[in-house]
Amino acid sequence: MKHELLWLFGGLCVASGVVSALSGGFGVQGGDIAEVYSTLGYDGVDNLRINGNGMIGLLLVASGIGLLVTANASAWKRTGGY
Repeated sequence: MKHELLWLFGGLCVASGVVSALSGGFGVQGGDIAEVYSTLGYDGVDNLRINGNGMIGLLLVASGIGLLVTANASAWKRTGGY
């Protein structure tokens, strides 16, 4: 039961981290890239930075991957080796 909970929480952490990072996690200094187009020119990729949501998203993804690795680390023992 412990491993199932780790898989569940790990998957939820990864999923919510990806959603958090993609929904406003990265941006440019002046606002949305589309709004500061005249200032940045055609390409604002050089000016990208990580916002608060992006940092939370990256931390959630990293902790979720850690939980999933922990849950799967000894899975082979419960299956008899295969």
